[in-house]
Amino acid sequence: MSLSKHWKFLLLTVAALTALFAFAACGDDDEEGDGGESATPTEAPAGARIDGGTLRIQASEPASLDPHFSSFASDIHLQRAIWRGLYSLDGQNEPQLSMAADFPDISEDGTVYTITLADGLLWSDGEPLVAKDFEWGIKRTCNNLVAGEYQYVLTGVVGCDAHYGAAAFDQALEDAIGVKAVDATTLEITLAQAQPTFTIILALWMTFPMPSHLFTATGDAWPTDPALLAYNGPYSLETFTPGQGHSLVPNPNWSAPQGVSPTLDKIVATYIDDLAVAANAYRNGELDFTDVNTQELETLRTEFPDEYYKFLHPSTRGLEMQMNVEVLKDLDVRLALSKAIDREALNTVVVQGGNEPSTSWIPEVDGGHPPDAFDAEIGFNEVEAKQHLADAGFPDGAGFPNLTILVGNSPSAVATAEFLQDAFKTVLNIDTTVESVDGATRSDRFTNQEFELFPGGWLHDYPDPENWVLGLFDTGGSLNNYNCSDPDIDALVDKARFNADNTERLAQYKEINELISTRVCGIAPYWHENDHWLVDSNVVGMAENISGNDSSAAGDWNMEAWGLAS
Repeated sequence: MSLSKHWKFLLLTVAALTALFAFAACGDDDEEGDGGESATPTEAPAGARIDGGTLRIQASEPASLDPHFSSFASDIHLQRAIWRGLYSLDGQNEPQLSMAADFPDISEDGTVYTITLADGLLWSDGEPLVAKDFEWGIKRTCNNLVAGEYQYVLTGVVGCDAHYGAAAFDQALEDAIGVKAVDATTLEITLAQAQPTFTIILALWMTFPMPSHLFTATGDAWPTDPALLAYNGPYSLETFTPGQGHSLVPNPNWSAPQGVSPTLDKIVATYIDDLAVAANAYRNGELDFTDVNTQELETLRTEFPDEYYKFLHPSTRGLEMQMNVEVLKDLDVRLALSKAIDREALNTVVVQGGNEPSTSWIPEVDGGHPPDAFDAEIGFNEVEAKQHLADAGFPDGAGFPNLTILVGNSPSAVATAEFLQDAFKTVLNIDTTVESVDGATRSDRFTNQEFELFPGGWLHDYPDPENWVLGLFDTGGSLNNYNCSDPDIDALVDKARFNADNTERLAQYKEINELISTRVCGIAPYWHENDHWLVDSNVVGMAENISGNDSSAAGDWNMEAWGLAS
């Protein structure tokens, strides 16, 4: 087919996926989100943006500033403010031009993408933004020295897997990756096979450009000093203080591809994991935005009826289990733990009913199963939980080792862990230890697989069920930190990954979802979630832009639209 028709086909594919799956978002394992089923209950504020002012927000500390490494929602929230890719997803999850001048010119067989950059692009330091910067950005995610958590998304790029999986850095392997700058404004990407979702992937952070004029090689360490970096997003990082917060100022060289530029003088983010503290700061006028402490959900939405927003997020939380731990290799043990969790009670006690209890990993809205689909297999059942533990060789908990539940230090996270701890003692007569750490330490421990039990989960990045599976549950996947390894799942992943028959492909991912859920392969799902936010009535551009694209703040996929009202 002609190239223009090929792109139109891709747009139709994305539109169909959007209609089927409803939401797209950016982010990952962020324990403070809360899922459910309702839309925002209040109207967005209607003031006009003014020039100037400082917006003060609550945030979680990012584990890394490096977009080619990161997988956590708190990281991506910040990175999308200061860097942007060739394309971006809008509020309806459709690809839009960002740094590219046009949509890709795609070869007849769907494997070669030729992309022309927009004219006159500059980094925040005034240096030209060139095709080499995008070449280096993609190659950096594939670089084994960087060990990008989202490298699996780029597995279709020729040579990316070989470079990432090599035992040591090999320049020849990097040079063989199918990404090259043809000239200063032309990028060519070669895939091993046609991949219908690849243009969506080019909107995600692991493909953001690398300021190659500031680095000597793709494997160089990513600085944490804002002065050592350059930015091509709407904002530049002015300050970054670990454990405290960061501040953003408008990027003077922002290209405003959709015609929207920042009007704020500054965004000041304060890292507050304890959302009860954040709620008090909001009450006292010290914050203009915060996540809602779900342990006081009813109080806060009554206290701030016109400033409270609730939005369904395509996200699932559950108890992740490190399957390299000997006792957790046993399916009977994993089933016992899952069946000891009263999901309805957990939802009521911890988040005041703010979530939707579930036993399905992939939400139904994303092509998965209904929330109660696997209640019989892994849902709450005290008698069956006890029997599974006995079948594993630990009748009435006798001889079962003490496992540690690793959580962040927010009240909601601790309450979740303590609920699970009590359930395991009450139902199974086993002891567990709750270990509460700060957010950055929690992220590092999870990434390094230094945990036994971990209340965590997933927020999808783009509107396709593959995003709930690839890299997460295939053996050796870069985000498979719980080490799920199931030959049946692997076989289906191999069939689905590049399957051009979309109906068959979606059915294969649905079957994978059943296997993940019923075999508790690394996680026992316990709820889907809502976001709950407080946004001051003087703020515009946040509540108006709430969508499934959000990572950890209202409308943070479109931070250039944030501002203060007249």
